Amino acid sequence: MQKIKTLFFVTCCILISSTPILAQNDGNSDGIIAQVGSVSLTQSHLDMVTQSMQPQVQAMINSNPEMKKELIDRWVEINLMAQEALATRLDQTPEVAVKINEMRNRILVEALISSRLDTQAPIPPEEIASFYEQHSNEFEQGEQVQAHHILIRLEEEAGREEQEKAKKTIDIIVEKLKKGETFADLAQQYSEDPGSKTNGGSLGYFGRGQMVKEFEDAAFATATGETSAPIKTSFGWHIIHVTDRRTPEKPTLEQVSKQIEARLRNERNEKALQALLGELKGKYPVMVK
Repeated sequence: MQKIKTLFFVTCCILISSTPILAQNDGNSDGIIAQVGSVSLTQSHLDMVTQSMQPQVQAMINSNPEMKKELIDRWVEINLMAQEALATRLDQTPEVAVKINEMRNRILVEALISSRLDTQAPIPPEEIASFYEQHSNEFEQGEQVQAHHILIRLEEEAGREEQEKAKKTIDIIVEKLKKGETFADLAQQYSEDPGSKTNGGSLGYFGRGQMVKEFEDAAFATATGETSAPIKTSFGWHIIHVTDRRTPEKPTLEQVSKQIEARLRNERNEKALQALLGELKGKYPVMVK
């Protein structure tokens, strides 16, 4: 319900943005369905706004008279407040005037980009394939391990007593593992890593370069199904249990084609935008101190 209310609010804001134009329509021929003062909401404008929404939202509004009525009610309420703000000249205060101008410019920029640049044009398949061949190394996934760990925190500047206490705790955990207690249970009981403790110490899969070096070296040196000896890092003492391993692999073109297309489209759009800005800088004087 909260999402629906948010949708109505946003939509009404869109409707409000066009009210000066609506006020100039020639009356009943367009089917006025609501009016506040001299500002009218016509059926054609409501239809236009509805058609710009996502298909599932359009279906909800078109099939539910109550939802459509609430949308119109929100338009009335917001226009009542907007007209009062205009009547009291709030739009002429410096702070509000700046915001109105910023919003106006944002809308104009979006309209200009839509009219000048085809930002959604598809990237040719052969261009995607060519990029894949030339940058194949970028898509290679290195070796990964799946691991759980138990952390007993120890600050690097910790005193002797704290160091001895942390080491004693990690030794107790090692002994419990040797006696057959499960790693996950001990992680939940002892680990001081809040991000993994409740999941039995699970860290998921990770590759090289994602963990501190001492931890990474121990994890990749531990065989699948085995548990490492205690290791010390800048975070404290760790015990690592490796549960799975992934060998290096290269995804197929099909697997990464969408990713490549998005990247190429962004690069193409950025290039076109810079070209447009270059053209406009030659057309209008620009001065920056």
